[in-house]
Amino acid sequence: MNLSQTLIRPVLTEKSTHQETAGKYTFMVHDDATKVDIKNALRTLYGVQVEKVNILHGLPKYRMGKSRKPMEKRASVKRAIITLKAGEKLEISKHSTTSTKKSTKKVAAAA
Repeated sequence: MNLSQTLIRPVLTEKSTHQETAGKYTFMVHDDATKVDIKNALRTLYGVQVEKVNILHGLPKYRMGKSRKPMEKRASVKRAIITLKAGEKLEISKHSTTSTKKSTKKVAAAA
């Protein structure tokens, strides 16, 4: 598997950003990625030493659609919680991964 395709994106929730103080970072990963693949991808892409990798499988959620056929409401996801060695840090912030919106406030002309 290509290392650049292993890590999809970081998870930036309140809980995951709170865990960053303990050196734990959460990423969405490819469905076929293993713990070794994730560890190698972080080492080559970010240059950090990984101590431990935990993997969570989020199951899809279904609901009944028209004519009682199941319809997928939420897709399945695979997340990895990465624990870095002591003294290591990743610079992942909400501002660097999302585009900033420019405010479109209208300024009243002074008459």
